[in-house]
Amino acid sequence: MSREGYMQLLRKSDVRIAALLDQGFAFVTNAFRPGQAPPGISIRDCEQMAKKLRGEGWEVEVTAAYDEAGQPLSAMGSLWWRRGK
Repeated sequence: MSREGYMQLLRKSDVRIAALLDQGFAFVTNAFRPGQAPPGISIRDCEQMAKKLRGEGWEVEVTAAYDEAGQPLSAMGSLWWRRGK
C-alpha cells in the first residue's frame, strides 16, 4: 500500500485523524505505547518520541494506530506532527 493510500485509509478509519490531516498535521510513525514493547527490546515509546519532537519545536499529537487493513493496533500509537506556532 502506498503512503497516500494509507493516509486515505486512516482518514476514513478515525475522525480524529481526519481532523488532524485537515489541520495540516503529517503522519510521522507508529510506535509502541508505554510498556507495550516486546520484552528485551529497548526502544522509545510513542510518548517518549512525542516529548523529543516537541522539544525540537514540533506540535505533536498521538492517536490510535491502525494497520494497512484499517484494524486498530492497541499496543501502538500513531504520531502526527506539524511545525509549532
